[in-house]
Amino acid sequence: MSNNNNNQKNKDFLKAIFWISKLVYGLIPYLLLTLFVMEILTSIFPFIRQRLFSQLIDDVIALSQNKNNFLIKTFLALFVVRITISIVSRLQTMFYQTLGTKLRHELNKLFLKRVSNLDYQHFENKDSANLIAKVSEEYKWRMQEVIINILRLTSQTISLIAIFIILVPHYWFLVLVLFVTEIPAYFINQKWQKIDWKFFNDNIEKTRSGWDIAWQLTEKRFISELKISNSVNFLLNKFNQIFDKFIIGRIKIKQNKNTSQIPLIFISNLSVAFCIWVLLKDIRSGSITIGLLTFYYNAVGQVGQNFSGLLRSFIDISEQIPYVLDFKKIIELPHIVKNGQKKTGLKKTPLIEFKNISFKYPNSDDYIFKNLNLTIKANEEIAIVGINGAGKSTLIKLLCRFYDPQSGQILLNGIDIKKFDLSYWYKQLSVLFQEFNIYQNLTLKDNIIIGKPNSIITRQKIISSLKKSEAYNFIKEYKNGLNTMMGQRYGGKEPSWGQWQKIAIARIFYSDTPVLVLDEPTASIDATSEHKIFDRLYKQTKNKTLIIVSHRFSTVRNAQRIIVIDKGKIMEQGTHKELIKLKGLYAKSFKLQAQGYN
Repeated sequence: MSNNNNNQKNKDFLKAIFWISKLVYGLIPYLLLTLFVMEILTSIFPFIRQRLFSQLIDDVIALSQNKNNFLIKTFLALFVVRITISIVSRLQTMFYQTLGTKLRHELNKLFLKRVSNLDYQHFENKDSANLIAKVSEEYKWRMQEVIINILRLTSQTISLIAIFIILVPHYWFLVLVLFVTEIPAYFINQKWQKIDWKFFNDNIEKTRSGWDIAWQLTEKRFISELKISNSVNFLLNKFNQIFDKFIIGRIKIKQNKNTSQIPLIFISNLSVAFCIWVLLKDIRSGSITIGLLTFYYNAVGQVGQNFSGLLRSFIDISEQIPYVLDFKKIIELPHIVKNGQKKTGLKKTPLIEFKNISFKYPNSDDYIFKNLNLTIKANEEIAIVGINGAGKSTLIKLLCRFYDPQSGQILLNGIDIKKFDLSYWYKQLSVLFQEFNIYQNLTLKDNIIIGKPNSIITRQKIISSLKKSEAYNFIKEYKNGLNTMMGQRYGGKEPSWGQWQKIAIARIFYSDTPVLVLDEPTASIDATSEHKIFDRLYKQTKNKTLIIVSHRFSTVRNAQRIIVIDKGKIMEQGTHKELIKLKGLYAKSFKLQAQGYN
């Protein structure tokens, strides 16, 4: 059974090496091939140089004995080889530096593209979130280490083959001695590599929390509250508690690993001493010249050096492989929500139907909806109200296809939403989420057009969107106008949170899609601006479907239809007047909110 396990591990190791090589070759093919050729050259040249040097020594001895020799020719050949080695070595250093910069950049592009295109629910899933956190910290430099070690393996393997050719005909037993004494290092290193990986993996939950704390301690939106509440040290202490213990654990593993290798140093040096003694014996007997002694001595020294280097490269690759394979897992994460193929059928504002929808979140036993039915007519203005946890946001997530229901269908113009290509559906849909995005590193213009970046961009359309969202009054004072950066740290302006919300609403106006969804769209906006914004929204969405999710009745009371959700069920629906007359859940909630205003 153990042999089968070892064979499987070896197969997995080789598969991982092949996958990494193929990936990196796809990213930087010419650079990788150039370094591969250079590794071959740098593994052969030293032996040519050593042989020429040993011949030069013999030529000098022959000259001192007035024998014919080729001293000048050997010297010139050695000089040319040394110059060539120096040039190739300098070029190799330059290309390795280029490799580091270029590979990290290409991997970063690949990682960002892949992670940003993952399904929404991957980000809400604990295992996927852990995987992303684990990989994001380490994938670039670890991948670089693996590919460098693979290239070194090429050089070390060729060097060992060259040593075989040099030593085996006369000193095969020395090669055997040197190899045998290096083998224990491989198994000892493998043992500690497994211990280190297990320790890292066992602590990923804690370290992920620690990295989140590090982000919170450097993010402006957290710092203000932390300073006022004197909580900076509280979080710093939590960060230190997590990472002090973690770092001490990793240091202890590395110290124990290196301590366990001290006896191997004596064994390795004893084997080299034995080889030198054999060579000295042969020079006394006249079997080899002094020049050949230096040549064989260097070869003997390089057996241990290259073999231990070979093992170190294997061990280093083995150490990095588990981390790199996590990167592979992210690259290969499957789409949970399967994309449809249909890219037609939604030219007009669609009829939206939720039919017998039952839904619960993954890894949960509690259903949010059971047999929910809801029809939203084309060009209808509806508002969805309910207490926190009623299912309002979940309904929007299902409409966005962040999740699919366990049973039932969502129909667009009578066609199952699953049949539509997601990018095609998203072209018909704009959503302003309660936790809307702010882009301090972008200009005001980019903050607006990001709502629909592929549309024809006109200044008039941007200004019109800002006016509709009541944002133009404050942005017209910006010295750089639409080119103003939206963060002080970028030398620009710093909008208030209410102003940010107006900019986010301007994005929705700019997107101009058939279906608009606004989740708590005016939570941070003053009442006057709110009234003006919604007056424009209702007037300018006559040919669009407008879905508003809100707790503020002033926001929803003018909707054509108000839907009251409680515990995943539609409890009431109708106009504001109808629901007030009904004296049900809506009327009670409205009365409580009105009393608060009074």
